[in-house]
Amino acid sequence: MPDYSETELRNIASVNRMFEAPRDFDRATLFADDAVWWNGLPMVGRGGRTEHKGIDEIRAILRGSGGQGGARTAETGVDPYDKATFRFEDVVVLADGDWAMRQHTMHSTTIGGQAYTNVYCFVYRFNDEGLIQYLTEHWNTWHAERVLFGNYPVEPAHPGT
Repeated sequence: MPDYSETELRNIASVNRMFEAPRDFDRATLFADDAVWWNGLPMVGRGGRTEHKGIDEIRAILRGSGGQGGARTAETGVDPYDKATFRFEDVVVLADGDWAMRQHTMHSTTIGGQAYTNVYCFVYRFNDEGLIQYLTEHWNTWHAERVLFGNYPVEPAHPGT
């Protein structure tokens, strides 16, 4: 185990708190007001972009997959995971100065009842106050698109109408 500094231990604690704190904990308090969350799938948060800037946009991501607040919608094809079903394994957390990284396998169930498993790697840069300034979220976006975002209902043909 590395010999971490007080700053690195603080950052590791914040990273773990993001995933291990009780559901009612306001995870937005871990972020600076002008923080940025980068996600390679431009359907997360306020869709169409990979960088989500400021605490309001980060709060939208924290509320639910796809910015839907946890609701499944047939119009958008979004079937977000149910946060109450999270289970993490193969957790690795490392820190170096103002940087920390957490990789884990997440298991959950979507609101629509689908099993969902994906591997995530989060890279954090902290500011001098110990708040997350920049977060990059890496995951298997193909799998997420297929399970979480590609759930449009089949529209039957109506040749006689």
